[in-house]
Amino acid sequence: MSNIRKVNQEDIPQLEILFLLTRIKTFPERPEHEFQIGDYQKSTADDEVWVMEEANKIIGFVSTYSADNFIHNLFIHPIHQKCGNGTQLLKVAEKNLGRPMTLKIAMDNLKASGFYEKHGWHKVSVHEDTVEAYTLYKKD
Repeated sequence: MSNIRKVNQEDIPQLEILFLLTRIKTFPERPEHEFQIGDYQKSTADDEVWVMEEANKIIGFVSTYSADNFIHNLFIHPIHQKCGNGTQLLKVAEKNLGRPMTLKIAMDNLKASGFYEKHGWHKVSVHEDTVEAYTLYKKD
């Protein structure tokens, strides 16, 4: 049984590893050195974060930036994907944000687009002229 709760400082070492491993698996065409321990804390510095755990081990997290009603990160450990865990974390984020909500999906994260579209999100725009090309999604 999964438990979802707010993050605490003791979670950071597990989250750093989860963030690193999940991004390496999600973006196999990117150079591995692009991903580092420390990226989780940089990526979530101003975010509100919820973690999902099973048997006291963190298997995923979602981070939001409520000032902009923005979902910043949603990552599930690869062996725990396709089990409804991402949907559960997405529901927590959506429940805690105002409307409309937005999020960005890296152009090379093809699985994510289908996931969000299945949950009622729609494409707003494509941005290829940035450091990391992305698609902006919105949900009212």
